[in-house]
Amino acid sequence: MSIDLSNYDIKFYRGDTFKLDFSYTTSANVGINLSSYTATMQIRRSPFSSTLLAELNENYPAGAFGRGVTGSDFSSGSGVTGGTGGVVLNYSGTTGDIHIEIDSATSSNIPGGKHSYDLQLVNDSTGVHDTILRGRMTVVESTTKLS
Repeated sequence: MSIDLSNYDIKFYRGDTFKLDFSYTTSANVGINLSSYTATMQIRRSPFSSTLLAELNENYPAGAFGRGVTGSDFSSGSGVTGGTGGVVLNYSGTTGDIHIEIDSATSSNIPGGKHSYDLQLVNDSTGVHDTILRGRMTVVESTTKLS
């Protein structure tokens, strides 16, 4: 899937597992090798919020962190993990493919509403940070309530 990386809005139902797969390529549509990169995706109430609603890193399947049952916003590195999620670089062995997953336990603790997110890659050899995906994340309250 080809997307405009300058802005990509996401919409999903609170409590659902969210998955997004895309290719990070050069202008010639050649996949960029991400083997020497680390990834961080943060979701905040706004770009100006100092705390997080969720955070993902490349430690898939234990790379999704959220607010937990307390429902308190948190600082980077102090969220709760409990499901399968995170970011996978060079997904399924395909150069440049990226898989993002937020498990249902983490997404159920993200409040409904419009939030901001971005995905940054850091080149481990050079230390260069690149924001490759950003936008508005709309979390829709689910009508069906499962016990």
